[in-house]
This record gives sequence, C-alpha cells and structure tokens, in this order.
Amino acid sequence: MSSTTKAAKLALWSLCAASCAMPSANARGEALTITGENDVLTNSDNNYTNGGAISWVSSDLDTYDSDSFVSKWARFWKFLPFVDDDGYSTYEAWSLVQEMNTPDDIQNPNPPEDDQPYAGVLYVDSLLYARKERWAHVWQLKAGVVGPASQAESVQKKVHDRIGADEPLGWDTQLPNEPVVNIGYTGSYLAASGRLGRSAEWRILPMGTVGVGNYFTGAGAGVYGEVGWNLVDAFGGTSLRSGLNAASTVGVGPVDRWSVSFFGGVAEYGVIHYLPLDGTVFHDSRSVDSKPFIGMGSLGISARRGTFAVSLAATFFTDTFETQRQAADFGTLSMSWLF
Repeated sequence: MSSTTKAAKLALWSLCAASCAMPSANARGEALTITGENDVLTNSDNNYTNGGAISWVSSDLDTYDSDSFVSKWARFWKFLPFVDDDGYSTYEAWSLVQEMNTPDDIQNPNPPEDDQPYAGVLYVDSLLYARKERWAHVWQLKAGVVGPASQAESVQKKVHDRIGADEPLGWDTQLPNEPVVNIGYTGSYLAASGRLGRSAEWRILPMGTVGVGNYFTGAGAGVYGEVGWNLVDAFGGTSLRSGLNAASTVGVGPVDRWSVSFFGGVAEYGVIHYLPLDGTVFHDSRSVDSKPFIGMGSLGISARRGTFAVSLAATFFTDTFETQRQAADFGTLSMSWLF
C-alpha cells in the first residue's frame, strides 16, 4: 500500500470519528492534541524525517482555582508582556515532543559529513497564550535533550522494522547528549477577514516569531490564511517546529455543526543557529552550516465537529544547507479532543 493511500485512509478514518463526536454540555474548554509529522507523506526519508507530540491546552486560566499548578505556573510568568494584562484571556499549553533528523542515505553507517547529521531531540514545550480580539501572543519555553538520551534511535529502528522499511544504520554518528533550552515569542494579528458568497468565510493573519537558545536562534515573519465554512475563533496552525502544534484549539469550544477550512501560509526565517543542522553548542559534533535565510510554505485542510478536530497538511522548505541532497518536506496529521 502506498504512503499516499495510507495517509488518505487515515484522514478518512479521522473524519468518520469527527462525525460521531457530538458537542458535550460538560466540556470545560480544555483540549488534548496528538500530532504526527513524517516525510513519508511527501515520499522521502531524510532531513527532518519524523516528529510526534502529545499536547494539553487549558481553558481560560480564570476558570482554575488559584492554588492549582496551572494558575501558579502562569503567575510565575505574569511579568511577560500581555500575560494577565487587562482585556486579555490567558491560556496554558504543555507538549511532549520527539523529533528525528537523518541524512539522505540511512543505510550508510558512516554518512558523509556534509549531509544532515543524525539528530534526535526530546523536549517539553511550555507555552502561554494571551488572546485579545484580533491579537494572539505566545511565549514558549522549550526544555529537553538532544542525543542518545532522546531515544530517537530506538523508536525509529522499531518503527522501520515493524513497517518493513530500511533499517537506519548511522545512528552511532548522531549528535551527542546535551541539554536543550530555548525561549521564544510568536505574535499574530487578524489583519483582514470577510465573507465569500452566502456561507464561506476567510481571514488573513501576519505572524512574526523570534527564538533564542541552543535549539533555535533566529527570527521569522510570514502570513497565514484560511478560507472555509463555520470558521472557529482560532489562530495558528499545527507545526511542531514552531511549538504551536496545539494553537488551533486555544479558546475553542465544541461546535454543533461541521467546520471545514483550507489553510496555508508562507514564511521566511533568518537563522543564526539551528541545532539539528549546526550541531551541539557545548560538545563537538557533526554539523553542516544552516543557510542564513530559509523559506517555507504549507497547505492543508481541517475539519471540526462537536468535540473533535482533525487537520492534514504538507509543509515545504527551501534548501536549509548548501550541500542538501533532497528537499526537507513533510506532512502533518493532527487530531484534537475537547473536554
């Protein structure tokens, strides 16, 4: 069975699940999201090859007891701009994420040193969302580890063995163990919206991001657009790399009829350091020099009904380093349950 056929069947199963997820009167506005990214959906097996995450998003923090961990954690960061400011609703999100990066030829036990190094990363993303009318501000703290401790080698080998794919033989050359700490900010603004005909709606959101740390140091700017029917009041997409894989559930409750949208975006990033390419900071490791400017684009479709949401997207990058063999493209499948 082709990877395209598998992806299509999985998407259809997800849509069938959505048709059974009717609104719950007891839903309090929290959400659980499972996100998977893999380049098999774009018929490749290299560079950023796989990512997986499980995420939890809170309801408005005003709904929690002041003694709860959620409230205490948010109060610790209330010095950040927009968090807990008048007129803003604040939400909290936590994600456990694993990423895998491999060179072009995974059957070479000693891949060329001018190719993408093997890099496994395991981290926790803590995010605070501040929402007000047309604005969304997101503060991100990423903490984890790169190297054998990420267990990426074990996971990829087991998955490839189960599905009959080529065994990756070069993990002995992966980046060494090193702590990962990164902070970031992303802002978006609802610049324009309107209606198409009697029922369709559209919106456009410019976005900007900046990050500092040994995972990603740099900045980016882009624009995100969406068109569809019965659009919900949610900003952002589902990319693991931006740490916003749960953004589409922030502040969103159950919907009593189908909400379907087509979305896409383009962005340009200025890169000073990107861990999976530029290597570890405090230890010697394999590395390639990431390009100072990298472009990306994404296209996808999402559907919601009741307490369930699903989205399927494809993301495409320009070359990320000079000696890159193949494009760093991947697909994303994300499923969310509100409760």
